[in-house]
This record gives sequence, structure tokens and C-alpha cells, in this order.
Amino acid sequence: MSSETSKTFILKSGKCSWSNCIYCGYGKIEGFEANTENVNRDLDGFFKIVDSTTQTIKIFGSGSLLDEKQFPKESRDYLAQLCKTHKIKTLLFESRPEFITDDSLKTFKDITYTVAIGLEVADNDTLKQIKKGFTITQYEKATETIHNNNGKVRTYLLVNPPYVKDIQASLDTSVDFALKHSDSIVLINLYPHSSAEMIKLYLDLKWKPLDIKQFENMTDKWKTNKKVELDFETFTFTPRIPEKLKCELKGANEKNLTHPYYEIWQDYFQRFYTPPKIKDTILFLPCAFRKPYSQSRTHKDILKRIQNMHFYARLHQVMISNPGIIPREFESKYPFAHYDWPEWQETADLKKIYIEITQKRIENYLKAHKYKKYLCYFKPESESYIALKNACKKLDINLVQLFDKTLYEEKMPETNILIERRTLDAMVTLLKKEMTK
Repeated sequence: MSSETSKTFILKSGKCSWSNCIYCGYGKIEGFEANTENVNRDLDGFFKIVDSTTQTIKIFGSGSLLDEKQFPKESRDYLAQLCKTHKIKTLLFESRPEFITDDSLKTFKDITYTVAIGLEVADNDTLKQIKKGFTITQYEKATETIHNNNGKVRTYLLVNPPYVKDIQASLDTSVDFALKHSDSIVLINLYPHSSAEMIKLYLDLKWKPLDIKQFENMTDKWKTNKKVELDFETFTFTPRIPEKLKCELKGANEKNLTHPYYEIWQDYFQRFYTPPKIKDTILFLPCAFRKPYSQSRTHKDILKRIQNMHFYARLHQVMISNPGIIPREFESKYPFAHYDWPEWQETADLKKIYIEITQKRIENYLKAHKYKKYLCYFKPESESYIALKNACKKLDINLVQLFDKTLYEEKMPETNILIERRTLDAMVTLLKKEMTK
């Protein structure tokens, strides 16, 4: 169906009467008061954008259109009448099984309609663990009721639900089951909503979403099935840590090097993140005490020297610190702008661990993302530089160090040599040379 023939209405009244599914954040959102006047007014506003080309109306909202606490019966009747008036060919809406009855479906007896049900997984034990609130038998009864009332069934399945030992076997079983009861199904890659209970599983590294390759491999057998739709990304995903779960990340210690919040972000940068296309050259830079880094004296002075260069837009600035790899565009996000690593607390053993962990993170990032040139600007003895140099050597990557080490021995103990005039001059000279090759 082309976008010109389909319009989507977002249900904003009330909230899901169940709202206990551990993976759902939307169902807990309170909408406006679900009375007939409010809902009908919202419908009138929506149908103003419906024209003669509109053939399908899709109604979404975490909850159930057939739940009178969220969508009054009078408003359902009004919706049905609006669909008839505008000669809508198909109406699609969502509902939980407990609201699907012969009586609730009578409203749509003169309309071609499809009811979407979030089954998620065809296993009662898993349904109980994810707090779905109904069983397979209830789902089957609901689909039978829909079909008996001349409606169609659309079933949502999660490709990667939590608490499943073998997600491929589980998915195979769920798809086979759903196809027997559905006119269409959607295979969804589950992502963690920050307001959902399941966010704890993600932050504790007990579950994680599938990347595009994993998702395609798992769903490949159904990609040509006309009854199956694949939905890899239901919303633009980046790790989001709820305010109540944010914590202090201070101190030079192993815990503040391998914290789960760092791990989920490093996994994101490796499996889900795509660097901006224009940035074909990576420039690795050190971290700074002041956060975000761009507000520090070190980064201000470096940026002042390079921002006006004609090739500046091509430089992908990526910092290296105890949280791992940090692209410039993420420097203001938690936890990257909210940690503290006092270098004077480092021990010889901790430095060794830092180098090992950081090297592995750099390797993972560089395996996932290719650049035309690889540049860096670090002090020679920096653990981050040692880790970077080791990673590039292992991956056979030509790393160009922009720090002129011949000036290094001239530095005074209290001086930040990275931003001294001569070292910055040398950095600019080397940078221009590399970028004009």
C-alpha cells in the first residue's frame, strides 16, 4: 500500500487497561480523558486530512480500541460512520483479546477491518514471564471471534523476546502457530523502552536487541512470504537510561571501567551506530576532565585550530576514555558527560587492564566501521594511545599520530603539552599534509 492511500491515527485517549507488559513503555502513558466528546473531537481533527485518495485508516496507540475505558462505544460507532462517509476500504486497529467479543465487533460489521493483536510469543510460560496478561487459548478464541465476524487478524510477534533460551526455535514455533490463526503477521525486533520494566534486563546485560544482520538471519525464511512483514526498527534506537537508574560514575577503578552502562553503549556503537557519511576520516582524540569534552580547554584549543579548515566536515572526532569509544555527537549524553576518572588514582595493574579493555573496544569499533584515513592526537605515553596503536596494528590499519614526539621531551611537568603553540602548530601541519594526500 502506498503512503498516499494510507493514513495513521494515533489514539491519545486513556491508557492501556492492562499496562503491565514488561517491554512496553507506551502503555503506561496517560492520554486525555476518554469521554465521547474528547475522542470524537480528536477523530474530527484527524479526518480533516483524509481525502479521496485515502483507502486505509490505521489506528495505533498502546492499548485497545475495543476497550471502552480508552475508546467509548459511541466513539467507535462514530469512527465507523466516518469510515463509511469517507469510503474507507480498510480499517486497522489494535486490541487485546479480552476486549474482542461478538458485541464489540458489531460496530464494524459493514466495514472491512483488521484487528491487530500483540501475541509476542506462542508460549504460555514466556507470556507469563513478560506479564502479557493472557494465554495462547485466549488469543485463539479472540482470532476465532474476529474471523466469525468477518474481520481479519494481524498478529505481532517479537523476534527476540526475553527469557527464551533458543530464540530461533521459539520464533519458528511462534510463526507457525500465528500463521494458522492470522491473515498477516509482523515480526518485530524488540528494543528496550526506557520507561519499561524490561530496561533493567538490558542495563544488567541479561538481554539485548538484535542488530540488522542477526535480525535478517533469523527472519530470512519468511522474507518472501506475503503474509509476513518484517519490522527491524520500530523507533530510532539509542541507549536511554532512566533518571532513577542513573548513578555516580567516579573513581579510577575496574568498576568504573567495565560498568554495564558503558558496555551497552559500546555494543550500540559497534552493532547499531552508523557514522555520518560525509566523515570519511576518523580523528581519535583524548578525553578531558571537563565534560562535555568540547567545553574543556584542551578541546577548545584543538577545535579552534581545525574548525575553519576546508576538510573539517570530513573529520569524525572520536574520543577514547574509560567508558570506551565516544563519537563527538554523543559527548553530551549520559554517561559520557557524567563520569570522572582521576588519573592520579591509577595503579600499574589498573593501567594494564585499561589498555586491554580499551584495545578490545577500539578493535570492535574499527571492525564495524571503515574509514579512508585513521588519525590521532595523543601524548605518546597515554594508555589510550597505547591501546589505539595496538588495536590498529592488530587490524593492519595505518594509524597516523599527529603529535610531534620530538617536542615531547621539552614539556614542563605542569604543562598540558597537547595545547602548547608549537605542538598545535605541528599537529595542524601534519593534519593538512594527511588530508591533502
